[in-house]
Amino acid sequence: MNLRKVSIAALFLTASFTTVYAQQDTVKTEKKLEGVTIKGTTKKGAESNLINMQKKSVEVVETVGTEQLSKQGIGDVATAVTKATGTVKQEGSGTISVRGLLDRYNTTTLNNLPIPSENPENKNIDLSILKTDMIEYIAIEKVFAPRLLGDFGGANINVLSKEYRGKPYAKIGIESSVNTQAFDADPFYLQSGPNFWGFKTAKTPGNSRNVYPVNTSWNFKDTFADSNFTPINSGFSLEGGKNFKLGETTLSAFFYGGWNNDYFYAHGKEANYNSTGNRLNDYNVDKYNYGTNTTGVMNLFYRLNANNRLKLISNYIHSTTQETRIFQGYNYDWATLDNAYIRRAEYKVTDLFVNQLGGEHKLSDKLDLDWIVGYNMLDSKRPDRISNTLIRQPNGIYRVRRDGGSSNRYFDNLNDDELSGNISANYKITDNFKLNLGYQGRFKDRKFDARQFDFRYSPAYSGLGEVVDPNNIDQVFNQQRFDAGYFTIESNKQNPDNYFEIAPIIFNGKQYVNSGFANLDYVWDKLTAQIGVRFDNINQDMNWDTNYTLPDGSKSRKFDYQKFLPALNLKYSLTDNQNLRLSASRTYTLPQMKELAPYMYNDVSETTVGNPDVKPSDNNNLDLKWEYFPGKGELFSLTGYGKYIQNPISKALVGEGLYSYLNVGDWAYVWGLEAEVRKDLYKTDNGKFYTFLNASYLNSQSELDTEKIKKESTFYVAFDQGVTKDKLEGAADFIGNANLGYSYTSPNKTIMDFVASYSYIGQYVYALSTMEIGNVVQKPINLFDATFKVAFPNKIELSLKGKNLINSSVKRIQKTGQESVTYDYKRGREFGVSLGYTF
Repeated sequence: MNLRKVSIAALFLTASFTTVYAQQDTVKTEKKLEGVTIKGTTKKGAESNLINMQKKSVEVVETVGTEQLSKQGIGDVATAVTKATGTVKQEGSGTISVRGLLDRYNTTTLNNLPIPSENPENKNIDLSILKTDMIEYIAIEKVFAPRLLGDFGGANINVLSKEYRGKPYAKIGIESSVNTQAFDADPFYLQSGPNFWGFKTAKTPGNSRNVYPVNTSWNFKDTFADSNFTPINSGFSLEGGKNFKLGETTLSAFFYGGWNNDYFYAHGKEANYNSTGNRLNDYNVDKYNYGTNTTGVMNLFYRLNANNRLKLISNYIHSTTQETRIFQGYNYDWATLDNAYIRRAEYKVTDLFVNQLGGEHKLSDKLDLDWIVGYNMLDSKRPDRISNTLIRQPNGIYRVRRDGGSSNRYFDNLNDDELSGNISANYKITDNFKLNLGYQGRFKDRKFDARQFDFRYSPAYSGLGEVVDPNNIDQVFNQQRFDAGYFTIESNKQNPDNYFEIAPIIFNGKQYVNSGFANLDYVWDKLTAQIGVRFDNINQDMNWDTNYTLPDGSKSRKFDYQKFLPALNLKYSLTDNQNLRLSASRTYTLPQMKELAPYMYNDVSETTVGNPDVKPSDNNNLDLKWEYFPGKGELFSLTGYGKYIQNPISKALVGEGLYSYLNVGDWAYVWGLEAEVRKDLYKTDNGKFYTFLNASYLNSQSELDTEKIKKESTFYVAFDQGVTKDKLEGAADFIGNANLGYSYTSPNKTIMDFVASYSYIGQYVYALSTMEIGNVVQKPINLFDATFKVAFPNKIELSLKGKNLINSSVKRIQKTGQESVTYDYKRGREFGVSLGYTF
């Protein structure tokens, strides 16, 4: 803790000194440029600016700008990232895979400071809750440099906040869209309690088993039964910007506020099979989903003079997701007549508050100083998850199952507070020789608690646990029947000191990372070299009291790691518009707190538990890239890369329906090829046809070592006989994005854009086989979107879009000697319109 205080105090002291210095130096350093005309766009998110930045940088970086995203009609950062080369959004999880490496191998930052995940299962935040209206551009940094966090193997996804430039403006926008499948849902089931706007949540009950714990209904409501509304998505936003002249200084202000909702319905299949291909479970599933997002942003950039400026970034995001799932079908253990009926409703609420204060200072002709500190507060909860398991009797009556956990209400809460800071100094030794020194600190404090209330009928009254309508669970579980003693309240964790109380499941963690880095940039004729090193000192403390007991009975662990991370980046300018790049580095991947904590989380088809014995992975990285810039905003590139991973981490089946996280072998490797093209195809006086496309081929292998797992953990995994290696989970063999656009400006200054976008995501291993059950493989997915946008001279903007027009199946198969389908859904086509007016 002392080191934490000293580290952040040093950052604030530096900030104070440089700010005072800048104010004193305002008059001396302010100069005026007269008679100079600068041509070109000042928008950092413009494609031409981003490609020019990529061309000049000694580091390898791939960017996706707001200009491109606007043309494609993309409104969230998760979808935006998938337009970069070699990236895939994992179906159903909200996480991103980069170069075949899943969530744990990637990092997410906002203005180079980390932002927390809203889900204890994941390392990175669900990027779909970040709106593209609030950002300047996204940098996908697949190659390590010493200034970046050392904890990544796939990519660091850095989101840059929008900075206002230009004339004062205010813009209002409204939008509406429909998912064609949502109209197929009649009724459209959601749980009772949450409201339309997403700002109502149930309170977590106390721990007493003698009190009926909930006051909300078990029954799912038909959302549109009592109104004329239909499942139409809607949204509105207000944004604006202005410069304020304050004496010799300038304050630039940008604000954004918006709200939108989203309805989704799908009917599909979920199943699991044994090694002979016989069904373990096989369900027809109906999914109903409703989400909301409320976002508020205020970005202030204060220019004290030509050499000094400060920035204050403040973002608030409130997102909610309601998901109702109804499973009907076969279960090997208790419903062999295809008479299983499982209902599950989950409501997730996330509040994220991100605050950052930073400065950029040119202290002399040779010395620059940059700093930024941030404080994130995240509160994510699942208030009142509902689960019921029923059996349909031959007479058509549904009976509630009596075994533990079959009917329950679940509440959890995740609080994540994080203080972080960066400071770096750039010193120009000569015109060709530059030194960069810096410090980064990251101090995370996470608290998680969960309570599950199991409702179990007494044997004497089990006949009363029957209903004609499986949605009328209020008839079975209510205050009156509880008072009469028909059923009791139990839990997956009881208080050992008080029989009449349940005990909350908790795990708490602290992670402190102190880092120093240095690199030298040297320019020699056409060669630019960056040689650097980073040292990370990592302290991670965890304690828990959960529903899973380790063999040694321990309830806490401390982890201390020291990582020495060298990096080399070389750029050779073959011509004025061609670069050849070579990069080599070493990074690491920490197991996440949820992966370490022995907490059992139950879903319908699987249960996961953490493993405190899992170790970090070490990643050795090599990249070779050729770039060609034929014209303004144009690019051809070809990249070859390889990664050798020591102690790779994977999720594996360690028991019947039980998964955990393991170092599955001593090594894994990934190698691949990436290509990108951005080119104007045909130009006229007022318009042009253009394209931007990319493709990625990937090959991967991971060692599978049963003896290593047995030796290093308390779990036992039986990989298939004779199988000692297999592909990495989530590593798609081929990914492609192709976009064709037409832009036209009429004589009266009406601007029109049309973009058609096609994406192909190839086959990949979703889950590795154990006990001869066969790999679960995600089949290829085809996506096609189209957007038409027109901006009129009267400042009105109109946009029409169609998304997922192919409506390809999202399908997984289990290779049990035959291709047995384990997951099969279609997401539905979406059609939308948006309207904006700029004042």
